[in-house]
Amino acid sequence: MGNRRALAVCSTLLALAIMSACKNKAGTENRTEAVRTAASALPPNSWTVPRDVTPSNGVAPSQADWANFAWQTFVALNWPSAVPANPSGISGLPDSGLLPGASTSNGAMIPTAWLTFRDKSNTMLEAAQNPGPWQNNPVPLPAACAAVTPPYAISPGFRPMVLDMTSKFGNVEQASGPPLIDQSGWFVTYDIRINQSEYTYIQENGYYNAAIQQSQEQKYKHLLVGFPQTGQESMFNPPLPTLAQYGALEVKAAWRVLDPVKDKAIIPRYYTQTGYFLQPDRSTCEGPALFGLIGLHILRLTLATPATWFWATFEQVDNVTPAPGGLSPATLAAPNTPNGDCGTGKYNQPPPVLQPGQNVPWNNTNTPVNVCQVTDVSSAVEHINQTWQGDLAGTVWSNYQLIDTINPSVKGGPAYKFPISAVTVNTNILANTTMETYVQGAGPGNGQTCMDCHAYGAPQGAPQNSTNQIFTFLLTDATMPPGVTAFRKQPLPENVIRIIQSMRKRK
Repeated sequence: MGNRRALAVCSTLLALAIMSACKNKAGTENRTEAVRTAASALPPNSWTVPRDVTPSNGVAPSQADWANFAWQTFVALNWPSAVPANPSGISGLPDSGLLPGASTSNGAMIPTAWLTFRDKSNTMLEAAQNPGPWQNNPVPLPAACAAVTPPYAISPGFRPMVLDMTSKFGNVEQASGPPLIDQSGWFVTYDIRINQSEYTYIQENGYYNAAIQQSQEQKYKHLLVGFPQTGQESMFNPPLPTLAQYGALEVKAAWRVLDPVKDKAIIPRYYTQTGYFLQPDRSTCEGPALFGLIGLHILRLTLATPATWFWATFEQVDNVTPAPGGLSPATLAAPNTPNGDCGTGKYNQPPPVLQPGQNVPWNNTNTPVNVCQVTDVSSAVEHINQTWQGDLAGTVWSNYQLIDTINPSVKGGPAYKFPISAVTVNTNILANTTMETYVQGAGPGNGQTCMDCHAYGAPQGAPQNSTNQIFTFLLTDATMPPGVTAFRKQPLPENVIRIIQSMRKRK
């Protein structure tokens, strides 16, 4: 870490000078003047998503290198977004003239770059409709979610969020994951976004159409085109914007509702956005509300990770530990919860699962789930967290922490067999308390990670084997076009459904 910090300190003044002088090509010279926050020692060009891990020894990455790669990606994705040059609200590019956590003059925090990615709802459309170019938005803001009124401000040029998930596992039939209710009595809500290279790959190859996936599997025994690893592949014609040139990437986010009065003292500890919650009936829109980010998954493909992809998960630091100074109790854990020594019984017990189409009680009278963090953050990861949190001092992002990563096993480090495949990874335990609340700790292989589900991700119609491992379930959301009877939309793999159902039945 010493070399990285030295470079950062030496280059800070130069980086700030560059940022103040440059104007983003998306038109930020006309933006509302932003309140600039001060990140103390970030490396130069931190708004650029790194294309791959960089070995500190110049030979092979260490586990610390992978953790730093996670933080580099986290900082870049959470850089303030450039104002979209179109009314769709879709951009995906950072504003290099700003600093992390910047707000506009009305007090609203500027959306992060990833918040202007495409989301699942405007990628996989009903009846296998073509969702069109990246900047197009075929899913307009619902009519019931049309107005934003004070004190819920949004940054000029951006759209409010519309969240519609009560589990990161989805809200559909037998695959619905159990919801999570915070200690304030509100349902936690979720969001899934994909970057420009993954979206373009899906759209240009027609993989939003389940019939195309299945017919290619029948004909070629695998998808004709692999997921992009660099964002510079020949499939991108014209090329992607320079700052979007990196491999396929997905973001999954968890949000809590914040009360502007009751939570006034702690709101500065959260990255916040104004938004709505669209109920499962798809016609009732709740809000507007102020949402605080409490969890973030990053899943990405690089040249160094083709057999495993790369996984990093972050949480807001007050999720299971009370905020310092007695500001507030933990978001998800009741007082005196024994994190790291949870035992059994009253912790991590899911509430009743919502039935398909059942609306969420949108109030704070719901019975909270008492969340206990089964596995503490390791001392090695905590040391790296402290360095990055120091670099981000003065911004909301200093209140977030890396829980851990999943990556190819490193020389001299642990090596756990990857499900289905013969390759190995660095850990067999990884869970985010906001997203894998009910599957923390022991699992099928004496551990539990994202891999217990995602290793079974495959194109529709493809058998579950190492050749067809794609690690994302987004392609299973593709729909069938009208009148196509030769194929039918396939459900999630049975292995995954069993894991989700076991969460729902946990006692």
